Amino acid sequence: MYQTTINAIKIWLFSLVSFLGVVVVATKGFREDFSQVQTTTSDIYSALLLVIALIGSIAFIIAVAGFISQQIRGSDVDKKRSFWWHLTYPFKFFFLGAIFPLYLFFYLTQPFKAIKLLVTKGVCNLQRFLSTHRKEVLLRIFGVVLTVTIILPVWAGGYMAAGVIGYEIVNNIVRFQDEPIPITGTGSMYPTFPKGEGKDPAELSKQIVGSPGMQPYPNGIVLFGKKYFGHDIGRFDIVTFTNEKVQAVSQKNYGSGGGFMKRVIGMPGDVLEIRNGLVYLNNEPLKEPYTAKPHSTFGGEFLPECTQITVPSNKVFVMGDNRKGSGDSRHDIGFVDLADVDHVIPFARQTGLYDKRWRDTTNDLSDATKIKIDRESYLELLNQKRQEAGVKPLVYQKKLETAAALRGKVILEYNDFSYEATQSGYTMAQALSDADYWNIIYGEAKTQGYYEAAELLENQLEQTGYTEFLLNPEYQEIGIAEVEGELNGCPAQVVVQHIAGYVPPNYAPDVVESWKTALVRLREIQPGWEQLKTYGEYYEKNKADVDRITQIIAQRISIAEVVVKKMVANQWLSKAEENLIEDDKSLAGEQDGLAERLNNQ
Repeated sequence: MYQTTINAIKIWLFSLVSFLGVVVVATKGFREDFSQVQTTTSDIYSALLLVIALIGSIAFIIAVAGFISQQIRGSDVDKKRSFWWHLTYPFKFFFLGAIFPLYLFFYLTQPFKAIKLLVTKGVCNLQRFLSTHRKEVLLRIFGVVLTVTIILPVWAGGYMAAGVIGYEIVNNIVRFQDEPIPITGTGSMYPTFPKGEGKDPAELSKQIVGSPGMQPYPNGIVLFGKKYFGHDIGRFDIVTFTNEKVQAVSQKNYGSGGGFMKRVIGMPGDVLEIRNGLVYLNNEPLKEPYTAKPHSTFGGEFLPECTQITVPSNKVFVMGDNRKGSGDSRHDIGFVDLADVDHVIPFARQTGLYDKRWRDTTNDLSDATKIKIDRESYLELLNQKRQEAGVKPLVYQKKLETAAALRGKVILEYNDFSYEATQSGYTMAQALSDADYWNIIYGEAKTQGYYEAAELLENQLEQTGYTEFLLNPEYQEIGIAEVEGELNGCPAQVVVQHIAGYVPPNYAPDVVESWKTALVRLREIQPGWEQLKTYGEYYEKNKADVDRITQIIAQRISIAEVVVKKMVANQWLSKAEENLIEDDKSLAGEQDGLAERLNNQ
């Protein structure tokens, strides 16, 4: 064993010298970079270095193993060993292997022996000992230099490599290391994470507003049915997930497939309900500091308001923090399978990191915290948008507000949000009439929920058709009403906006001219028909017809004067005046019949 160890050390040292020699030759005395060597020659040197390194590594391992074995066995190789010795041998071997460079250093320097010799024999005797054992001392010094310069760094590097590899292996199993997950600027998790800049959803979905560290999920190690070194999804955790529904919704809304980030609100077995802008968890209202606004949660197609729903096993119910700007479990995606979750930020870890923009929820359950619209602010913001679009500003009209309030009450009473009022029969036109307001063109916008001025306008401008409606240049006046009531026994509020404006009729010139001509003609024939009343015998014979035709002509002249006056002034005819035009048509027919009969007398 001893000789084998010595030979292995010689081979290792020879390999070191050979490796260094090949490098010196290949780089021409370190004057050139190894990469500058010609390809063919470089391949030869590389192969040679690999062989030398392999031989040297094997020799080194044999030498270390032999040395450690010798240290454990001692000088008496043939000595009979006990069972205990054989049992502890592997542990001793691996322990010395683990600290080999340190052990070798102490073995070579023998500091305790040197100190003892110095204390008992003195400095002179120590010097005498060193001079008489010069060869041994030089070999030990050489060994120390090799240990410090080569063996120790290699050993330390091995430990570092083993640590890195072990860390990666454990992390791949336990998955405890956070991974940065990019967050897009859609704003669905505002205020916890910021919004992007702009209005177009597809554009916002491409903006990255943050990359929080999120723990991979699932994680930890499961032993005997219990998880260690991991986190189980819990209420209020932030999670990322994806599935076919999410991909479809993402493709529809943003033009590309992708996962969602939401907050877990309901766990398996939880009963959820949305009522009066609040979330009820197991029949208790939640105070949610992470939401953008109080009383801002409303139902959707999957979970309508005032409807209880129980979360099934292995699923969760998720919502975005910006409840009015989040597509989540209330809408298209419904419950989310726990198996679809891929990353998580536990709720306990969010405090101090992501709660800087969270709200004080002390009064969240009070009706006083319900959001109200500042009408002046809304009008100012809307007029800014109209100005940017080159459109004249709107003026606030209280009568339109009254009409909007009348419509809002009926909308909630009949649950009829249709403009045509198909259920209630109470149209916007009737509400305007009841509010003593009249105008030529008018329109209506209805939004369910509680909104601030900026929030309402932003929400409306993101919906198809609203921008064209609110920026219509033909409108001049607006009124807004917030009406609270119930929908199917559930507390609700609807915001109704009535907008109206005046547009001149701009009658066709030929129409105006025809009425002028008719008026002139009626005035021309009126005296002739009136003169028939002076023809005694003729008048007595046809008195009824003569009186009637002169009455008709006078009536038609009166109608034509009104119509011509309005048309020349480019003013709209009232409903009563439009009815007069219809009357004129029937009077003209009657006039023609009477004239024909009288002319035949």
